[in-house]
Amino acid sequence: MEYPSDLIPPEDLWIAFGGGDFRAMGEKLLRQFIEYAGLTPHDRVLDVGCGAGRAAVPLTAYLSGRGSYRGFDAYPFGVDWCREHITPRHPRFVFERADVFNTLYNPYGKTPASEFRFPYPDASFECIIATSVFTHMLPADMARYFEEMARVLAPGGRACITYFLLNDESRALLREGRGKPALTHRYGSFYVEDPAAMEDAVGYSESFVRAMYASRGIEIARLIPGSWCGRAGMDNGQDIVVGVKP
Repeated sequence: MEYPSDLIPPEDLWIAFGGGDFRAMGEKLLRQFIEYAGLTPHDRVLDVGCGAGRAAVPLTAYLSGRGSYRGFDAYPFGVDWCREHITPRHPRFVFERADVFNTLYNPYGKTPASEFRFPYPDASFECIIATSVFTHMLPADMARYFEEMARVLAPGGRACITYFLLNDESRALLREGRGKPALTHRYGSFYVEDPAAMEDAVGYSESFVRAMYASRGIEIARLIPGSWCGRAGMDNGQDIVVGVKP
């Protein structure tokens, strides 16, 4: 898939998507949304943590006139770039800044993530995507975001979210030193790589995540393990959980 050169963000925005081949990463995400979460061209899509448009750009060529896209992020520079470069070409793609505090992406944000309400009505979206969002959030903040996702997801809708999930297998691999990030510091249900900068990389016990889904009535339809902990033969880096709202 070819994009105009001005739909590829500059290097100074790499923090918003981790660097690397922006086009290839976006196309891979789109394939995963379609294969794992059943994304269709006419879905109403919410991109939680849209960054600098890594998922939005390939979606511009996939969503039909019946589909729509909304994205928000606490990282203001990524949102500004998307508004300037994507929306003028694709008016159905709307990006919003969330002034949510995050030590990594928005250290001057005024609203704690644990108190943030998504700016959308109930049951607004058939598909919610959140790529490498909960890997940078602590429990109270993640629980609030998940509550809001459940609220704005339409009945029958799907949520495709990535995590670092800790279970017997991943913990054993981490003990062998094969994980990246090395989430070796445990605080109850969550794990971090660096206690001095917790939100840089956060993992969660799989049992905790499953309980969170159950508490909001979201059924886990698929769980696709990732390679982050040292698993061999995995196509995706982070663990992918696809939830469905009955």
